[in-house]
Amino acid sequence: MVDTSQPATPEPEIVPVPASPLPPGYTLTDTSGWSTIEEDGERAILRHGGVAIDTVDLNFGVAAVGEDSLVFLPVRTDTVPLTTTSVPSYESFPTDHVLWTPTSRRKLSDVLPFFDAYFSSPTIPSMSVIHYWGIAPHKPTNRLYAMRYDFRTARVDSVFLDREDALATDYRYHLGIPQIHGNEVSFDGVVLDSTTWRVIRHDPPPR
Repeated sequence: MVDTSQPATPEPEIVPVPASPLPPGYTLTDTSGWSTIEEDGERAILRHGGVAIDTVDLNFGVAAVGEDSLVFLPVRTDTVPLTTTSVPSYESFPTDHVLWTPTSRRKLSDVLPFFDAYFSSPTIPSMSVIHYWGIAPHKPTNRLYAMRYDFRTARVDSVFLDREDALATDYRYHLGIPQIHGNEVSFDGVVLDSTTWRVIRHDPPPR
């Protein structure tokens, strides 16, 4: 479903192609902002051959993870106007990350183990590999894992970070997006070697 809250323009603006190029025929058009009380960002309409596929968050972006498979984060607009403004306005918000092909559409939470659509803070896939926080419910809290998944080979790597978190917050990025520097991947200062996927040291968490 495409978010149509942004009126179409006669000559749509073409967004620069992301670092991981889209397959031929795919474009991002009609940029606009979205916002909630908690966060905001930019969105665009993902199209193929001029036909709209979905409205996507540009902070996460769109990544090709196969010959004709894409990963993106859809944005939706509430149908009920806010009551705190004199001029009618509507909140827009990201929903669930999606693995999309021309013949199928699946939530990443149905594909990736321990993936939480709100708190996993995934990286935009690079070379078809995504990094994210694995969240395993373990009453009364959640166990946190460093996760890596290769869409082309369906290989998953994981390691328990010896950390638990109740995630009692409305902030989507409570767990920082994993940072990749050469052969090292940092999950809030817990640094893993990307070859062995083992913890090699603990740095101070980023501020």
